[in-house]
This record gives sequence, C-alpha cells and structure tokens, in this order.
Amino acid sequence: MRLHVLYNQDGEILAAVQLDLEAPVRARPISDPGKGHRVADVYVPSEYRHYDVGAICARFKIHDAAKFPELKRKE
Repeated sequence: MRLHVLYNQDGEILAAVQLDLEAPVRARPISDPGKGHRVADVYVPSEYRHYDVGAICARFKIHDAAKFPELKRKE
C-alpha cells in the first residue's frame, strides 16, 4: 500500500490518502511551505497493510532524513 501524506517538520502526519489501484484518489492534500508542511508518497510496510489510513497516521510518523521520506513507528 502506498500513501500520499501531508506532514509537518516534526514528521507528524496531518493528512493522508491511499494511492493504490483499488482506492482511486480524486483529491490529495497539498503542502503549505509557509507553515512548514511537506508532502510525500510513502510505502506502508507489508506487516502493517491491514491497518486503515487513520490507524497508520496515529501510529507512524515520517522520517525524511534519508534521501526519500519513509514511515517509521512512533516511539
């Protein structure tokens, strides 16, 4: 599963939509750079694919120190 996420400078996910073929997306969250918001497309690890989008947003944050942003479990 892939998600299009809107997140802040701390990596907290503010909004997300699923990007898979079985969930066609008509609207996507957009960033507001003035508020420190960013967007990224990220893959959900296979062991968490059974979670819904809301559960993923609550349990994960975005880690963007690497070349590409990725989901990491909140500690």
